[in-house]
Amino acid sequence: MGSSIVHDLGSPRRPVACAICAVRGLSADHLQELHAVGVDFFQLRDREVSDRDFERFLDGLVSRAPDVLPRVIVNDRLALAAAFPVAGVHLPEAGLPAAAVRARFPRGRLLIGRSVHGLDAAAAAEADGADYVILGPVAPTGGKRPLPPEVFRETCRRLRIPVWVVGGLTPGNLGGLHGVGAAGFAAIRSFRDLGRAGAFVARCRDLPTAP
Repeated sequence: MGSSIVHDLGSPRRPVACAICAVRGLSADHLQELHAVGVDFFQLRDREVSDRDFERFLDGLVSRAPDVLPRVIVNDRLALAAAFPVAGVHLPEAGLPAAAVRARFPRGRLLIGRSVHGLDAAAAAEADGADYVILGPVAPTGGKRPLPPEVFRETCRRLRIPVWVVGGLTPGNLGGLHGVGAAGFAAIRSFRDLGRAGAFVARCRDLPTAP
């Protein structure tokens, strides 16, 4: 299929919003609704879904939500990310080396993101060729303890690539990230309900995180 579109990955003065969605139970209509309220990116992930079912879902977006597909980031499944005109692929912290993916897909063809849980891992991802990192968690979630606020601030200060933050984010606690320098906010639960998603996006836009 065609080439992906290079996107603005956000900045501390205009952070982006990324909805992290499981494929099971997800519809093209819901993604279009989220796009309509201002969601910039959609990270699709689901360990329980087969490659074939994941492919069917992406096929459905081709015909039913072509405006959303170029904003999709496929979690971990490089072959599927390469087969569709999506924005990019997102790698887990212990996943494929970003350098190996970059060697196959030059900048401008496929964005490469990496999940990280600290400054050292974030710096290593940048050196390895990642286009952005997602750092977290911000708040307690899934039994994980939140990172200290200074980790977010220092990581955003040190890295040249955009740093998105994740982990228990809601419209109510985004204010705690004021001044850290994040280029984007990613969340799961805050995008399951359309009304809450709209509030989350609006809060992102009202909360420039530049120091």
